[in-house]
Amino acid sequence: TRLVGSEMCIRDRQSFMGEFEASALIRLFTAVICGGIIGLERGLKGRPAGLKTFSLVCVGATLVMVTNEYISIKAGGSGDAARMAAQVVSGIGFLGAGTIIVTGANQVKGLTTAAALWVNAAVGIAIGSGFYFGAVSATILVCFSSEIFRAVDRVIIGNAAHMKICIEGMNEGFLVRLLEFFKERDIRVSSVIRTSEYKWYKKDICVIMELELKHRQSHNKLLKEIQELEGLRFVEEV
Repeated sequence: TRLVGSEMCIRDRQSFMGEFEASALIRLFTAVICGGIIGLERGLKGRPAGLKTFSLVCVGATLVMVTNEYISIKAGGSGDAARMAAQVVSGIGFLGAGTIIVTGANQVKGLTTAAALWVNAAVGIAIGSGFYFGAVSATILVCFSSEIFRAVDRVIIGNAAHMKICIEGMNEGFLVRLLEFFKERDIRVSSVIRTSEYKWYKKDICVIMELELKHRQSHNKLLKEIQELEGLRFVEEV
């Protein structure tokens, strides 16, 4: 009786482990797909972290959760199932920090990619926990909301009262004409920073200017008016 019972326990355990391994494989495969989809969206926009990075992060987070579950099973169901997940959430910060840069125009870039990496790790944790609905829903929402918010952002920022431009002129006289141009249109120049990083020619003058538009107007329209000024090399909003 003991021998039969022992054989049944071994058979049940082997069956359970087989199911667990199959489940782990499905989770890891799902992580590759979900992480790759989010990474593809970032990669198509030329961001520093793309398909490969996001896929690896998602698979890694999933594997951590699967391993955590495996350890819990080996320990007879004891242990904290959320401990390793907490380490993933806090540890993903170093990757996010690596995607954030400050350009010569004092413009911070990479915050969206860093946030997407953090969300991607959360998607991996959800997959590793077997919460497929949450992981797939988050993947779809991240991709669609990114496009929607980008369109809304263009409308809001394109007509905002605050504007920051990088502009290069042929000489100091151009800067004087530019300041007179803003004064005529009741546009307040709140900051002027000279920079050499964006210069095309050594003798040119290049500045980063922050503007306060008292009367709301399209930024694109204002840039076109600036382009008509004599002595301009280039101008762009930053």
